[in-house]
Amino acid sequence: MNLINDLRAIGLTKSEAAVYLYVLENGVSTPPQIAKGTSILRTNCYHIVQNLEQKGLLRPQAGRGKRVVYLASDPQALFHSIEIKQEAITRILPDLRGLYASQKNKPTIRFYDGLEQLKEVYWMSLDSKEIFAIGSPKTLHQLFPDFFQLYTQEIKKRNIVFHDIVTHPSKEKGIFYMGDVLKGLYEELSLPKKYGDLLTDILFWENHIALFTLHEPYFATVITSPLLAQTMKTLFRFMQDQLRGKENMLPSG
Repeated sequence: MNLINDLRAIGLTKSEAAVYLYVLENGVSTPPQIAKGTSILRTNCYHIVQNLEQKGLLRPQAGRGKRVVYLASDPQALFHSIEIKQEAITRILPDLRGLYASQKNKPTIRFYDGLEQLKEVYWMSLDSKEIFAIGSPKTLHQLFPDFFQLYTQEIKKRNIVFHDIVTHPSKEKGIFYMGDVLKGLYEELSLPKKYGDLLTDILFWENHIALFTLHEPYFATVITSPLLAQTMKTLFRFMQDQLRGKENMLPSG
């Protein structure tokens, strides 16, 4: 278990994590001792110690003479620190969402790089009542096995309707996880066999269109535009009609 990486995941820097773990393990320590024990420059170590003190993870104590020594706070303080952040986020979230909503009608393009940021885009789509997708659940499941299941469970939890057009290999291999979990919330059609599989994914919801590459280099582009999103939904419905073998009924004239 890599505790430094785990502590970084909850907001500490690598150096802060190293210092906190050192003091937690060794008990009362002076900044010079901490610097030597962690191989961090002494000048930098003083700043790190002060940061951890502000976060409530280190406590100064009076040492011999004028020296100040430090003790590590109980790890429970980490939970308290996280709770404070959560309270702050909860307090400001309505204002932030208001600012975000005010720009929804302004077309924007955002780029996301790497697998972790791709997950972030999929998570963004959960803030809707209906999601449309064209892609390969087979590829997604291979790339994000745990996240794919978590994403599906969250769709069910939020009662989101998911419309899916999948590749033939996904259908052929029996990638039915979403259908098994979502039941009536899930609508699926498959592309003909001659089109093969895809290493991309297209997802659209509300006013957003997300284009993914599911092969290195991994990246996603999110276009926010009501007009383009509406066009994509119209094209999706057209594809559904064609795949169902129905005629696309358009008014004459």
